[in-house]
Amino acid sequence: MAIEDGKMLEFSPEMIQKLIQGRRDRFNQMMEDVKELDYEIVDLREEANWTARLAIKKAHPGNARGCFIVCPGGGFLFKSWNEALPVAEYFYQQGVNVAILDYHVKTDEGLTLVDPDTQRMAGEDGLQAIRYLRLNAERYNILPDHIAIGGFSAGGMLSGYAATKFDYGRKDAESPIMTVSSRPDAALILYGAFSNTSSVPPLTGGMTREEIAKANQLDTIRNIHVDCPPMFVFQTHGDDPRIALNFCMELAVHGVPYEIHTFEEGPHGGGLYNGKDETPDLPHTAMWAPIAADWLKSSGF
Repeated sequence: MAIEDGKMLEFSPEMIQKLIQGRRDRFNQMMEDVKELDYEIVDLREEANWTARLAIKKAHPGNARGCFIVCPGGGFLFKSWNEALPVAEYFYQQGVNVAILDYHVKTDEGLTLVDPDTQRMAGEDGLQAIRYLRLNAERYNILPDHIAIGGFSAGGMLSGYAATKFDYGRKDAESPIMTVSSRPDAALILYGAFSNTSSVPPLTGGMTREEIAKANQLDTIRNIHVDCPPMFVFQTHGDDPRIALNFCMELAVHGVPYEIHTFEEGPHGGGLYNGKDETPDLPHTAMWAPIAADWLKSSGF
C-alpha cells in the first residue's frame, strides 16, 4: 500500500515488484555515476553468487581523517540511492571522508522483509568494508582508528550488526584482511533501531521458537555489549519513538556512549529531509545531519 493525496492506494505484487526493480536499477546506475565523482569501486566479498562492493570517495587532501561508510536502506529488497550518494556527499562537504556500501539484498522476486539470511550477509558486508578500509587506511589517507559505519532503516540494522557482531581480527587467518579488526569506531543508527524480538516490533505476526532464536542472533538490541562503539541514534515519530528509546536504554545499561535525537515531524525513509533528491522538505528534522556531522568531527573524524 501507499498513500497519495491522503488516499490509500493498493498495489498488486506485480506492481510492487516493478517498483522494487526500479529502485534497484536506480541504485545500480548511481554506482556507475559515482565513478565520475572521484569514487573508486572495489569488490569486498562474494556470497550467494553476488559480490558486495564499496565505493570510496577520494579522501580530503592533507592530514588523514576518519571515514564514514554510508549504508542506504530498502528493506533488504533494494538500496535507496537518495540515502546513499546525497548523504555521502553531504558528509564529505562537512569534512568527513566517505564511502558507500553496496551490500547484499534479496535478488529473487520475493517480497519478504528482513529475511534472516539476507540480513546476515548484509551485516557481514559491513564488517568486511570496515576491515578493508582499516587494512588499506594508508592507501586511502584515512585514519584506521576512525572508521564509522551508519545507515538508514535496513542500512541502520546492518550498521547495528557491525557495531555488535565485530571481532578484533583472527591472527591465525590465512587471508590478511581477516587478521584486521572489524570493530567500527562509531555507528550511526538512522531510523534503523528496529527489533524483531522486542515488545515494539516493526512487523506484525507471531514467530515460532526457532524463528525467535534465529532472530535473536541478528537483533542488534539483543547483542549490545560493553565493547560496542559509540552510537548516534536518529529517527522521527513516523516510527514508534519507543523503538529508539528502548534501543538507547539498552546502550545505557551496558555503558555504551550514545546520543539520541528523535524528531516529531517526518516519515520513515526521508534521508536528509531537505526537499532534494526525492526527500520531504522538513528543515527542522533536517538538522539531524549537521548534528551527526558535528558528532563525528568532535570525535576526531
